[in-house]
Amino acid sequence: MPKNFKPRLGAGDLGFTDLFGGRRVPKTHRRVKLNALIDDLNALIGLLKTGVREAALRRELTAAQSGLVRASALIAGMKGDMKAETGALEAVIEARAARVKPPRKFVLPGVNETEALAHLARAKTRVCEVLAWEIKARAPAVYLNRLSDHLFLAALSAAKK
Repeated sequence: MPKNFKPRLGAGDLGFTDLFGGRRVPKTHRRVKLNALIDDLNALIGLLKTGVREAALRRELTAAQSGLVRASALIAGMKGDMKAETGALEAVIEARAARVKPPRKFVLPGVNETEALAHLARAKTRVCEVLAWEIKARAPAVYLNRLSDHLFLAALSAAKK
């Protein structure tokens, strides 16, 4: 958030909001909807972290939240890419996959609260990914695809506890 941020009270009361660069769009715009879902996902991952005991996984989830903030900025129109965030997530996935036994059958969430929250976050991530592809936001879509994989592995890790 900018150092001198001041909310524009009432600026959205007519159903419009700003994208990056000042472009005004309806609050029903697909980019605004996707960013609202990503905000919801980010909060859910925050809730998930409260039940995670493994310090490494808490750090991974915090990094994922930072990646979601970057994805939101790109979706809102900021220029750039997500190569660093996606690459870092891929390294985490490889390391975690080496420590988690793959399931032999379809996984039903509900082993414990943390595992269920990880699956809920994974499912919400998939919805965000679909919408990112719909608006042709490739870098955020790829990142969300990797995040879904990571959250699946996190759920498998949490199920073992």
